[in-house]
Amino acid sequence: MTFSTQSFTTQSALPRDKDSLLELFEIMEPDVELKDVILPESQLEVIQQVINEQKNADKFLKHNLTPANRMLLCGPPGCGKTMTAYAIAHEMQIPVAYVRLDGLVSSYLGQTSTNLRKVFDAVRDKHIILFLDEFDAIAKKRDDSNELGELKRVVTTLLQNFDNMPPNVFLIAATNHEHLLDPAIWRRFNVTIQLDLPDLYNRKKLIEKWFQEFDISGKFNYKTLASISEGLSCANILEWAKACGKENVLKKDFKMEDATIILIRQLTKYSNNSEDTWKVILRMKKAGVSEKNISKALGVPATTLNYQIKAHLNAGKEEEVNERSATESVDS
Repeated sequence: MTFSTQSFTTQSALPRDKDSLLELFEIMEPDVELKDVILPESQLEVIQQVINEQKNADKFLKHNLTPANRMLLCGPPGCGKTMTAYAIAHEMQIPVAYVRLDGLVSSYLGQTSTNLRKVFDAVRDKHIILFLDEFDAIAKKRDDSNELGELKRVVTTLLQNFDNMPPNVFLIAATNHEHLLDPAIWRRFNVTIQLDLPDLYNRKKLIEKWFQEFDISGKFNYKTLASISEGLSCANILEWAKACGKENVLKKDFKMEDATIILIRQLTKYSNNSEDTWKVILRMKKAGVSEKNISKALGVPATTLNYQIKAHLNAGKEEEVNERSATESVDS
C-alpha cells in the first residue's frame, strides 16, 4: 500500500465552520529539523523510531503491521510540543494540517462535532500530519460533572474518528493538561511523550545553540548560565537569548554579567518587591550570582539588597525551626 500524496491546491478547499466561516485548519510546511529539537536522548530515539516506521510503512503493511500514527505530546507550555510536531513533519516530508480551535469549537449545539467530522473527512485521502493543539479543549473527561453534554458528545465523535482514521494520516495531539483527558482517549495513542522543562544538560545546549545563532560571542560560562536558568522552559530560554542578542548588538562589550542581569530582570518581571522576586533573588544568590549583579538588575542599592537578603534568609530559618518544632510536638 502506497500512501496518497493528494494535497490541498487552494485555500478554498479547506473546510470551514458554517456559521463563522473560519477555516477549520491551515496547511503548513515546516522547515524545523529534528536536530534543532533539544530533548532527552531517549525521547529523540522514540520520535526517530516513529519517523522510521512511517517511512517504511509499506514494509510494515506487508506483514499486517501498522506504523505508529497517533502521538500524544504532554507537558508544560513552551517545552517544544509544537516544534516537535513540526520537526516530525519536516523529517517525513509531509505537510501539517494545524487545526484551529477558534474555528473548530462552536457555541451552536452539535456544530463542534460536525466540524470535527469535516476535519477528519478532509484529510482522509491525504498523507499528512493532523495536529490538534490544546487537545484538552475537545477531549475532556466525560465524567466531569462541570462539563456540558455537548462537550461529552464531542469526545464521542472524536473517538469514533480516531477509530476510523486511515494509516496515511498521522495524528499528533498536544496538551498542557493531560490530567483532564478522557481515559478512553489515552488508549487511542500508539506513543505518548511527556515533554518536561529542560534539565541542566539540555538548558546548556539550548543556551549555546541560541547564543551562537544570534552571534553572541564572548567568554561565557554556559554551565553557570544553565544553572541559574533552572525552571525555564525552552520558550523562556529562547526569549532570554533573543534579549541577550539584542543587547549584544547595541552594546560593544557584552559579558556574562550582562546575560545574568537580563535573566534576573525577566524572571522578576522588573519588580523588586514581590515574594516571587525574592525566590528568584535567593536562588540566584545560591547559584553564585554576585549581589552586585543582582543589585544592578533590580536597581536596588547594594547595601539595601544585602540587608534584605539577610532578613529573608533569617525569616526562612525561623520558619524552618517553627515547622520542625511543630512536627516534633505532633510526633511526641
